[in-house]
Amino acid sequence: MSARIEGLGELRRSFVSLSEDMHTNVSRRMVASAGGIVRKEARALAQQQGLRLTGAMIANIAIKRERTPEGVTQYHLGVRSGKDLGKRAARQLVVGKNGKIVNAYVNDPFYWRFLERGRNVYHGDGKRRRGVKSRIEATPFIAPALTNKQTEALDAMAARLQAAIRKANGQ
Repeated sequence: MSARIEGLGELRRSFVSLSEDMHTNVSRRMVASAGGIVRKEARALAQQQGLRLTGAMIANIAIKRERTPEGVTQYHLGVRSGKDLGKRAARQLVVGKNGKIVNAYVNDPFYWRFLERGRNVYHGDGKRRRGVKSRIEATPFIAPALTNKQTEALDAMAARLQAAIRKANGQ
């Protein structure tokens, strides 16, 4: 899905006026402020759509800065799950399918992708992929959040940039 975002040219021209050493910090702050707005909307949409099973999914909607080449600032908006839960993960020892004791994450919202994109599910005896096929219908909450809040996110980025420019000029 691609979205057309208006007003980026003016934002880019203002950004170029900053000194070179400020680019990285200001760009990170700008994108993080916009991401916070979209994250808040995604949490609200998930709550409105009744996707609160344990509360773990809504609580773990987060933005994360990605490693990128020099001069590029990129954040990822999604749901923390599995190993990405880090210290937030409550672990519990359980007996796995093969009889070994393994760590399992309690309240791991691994299912968020199924809700966001939809998925075919096979119900069978667990040994074969035969059986009844059903479909989990998509109830997206992240993509609509971006669509709903893109102008507010751009406004937040512009406000953060203007604050940085004022600070650099000593105002």
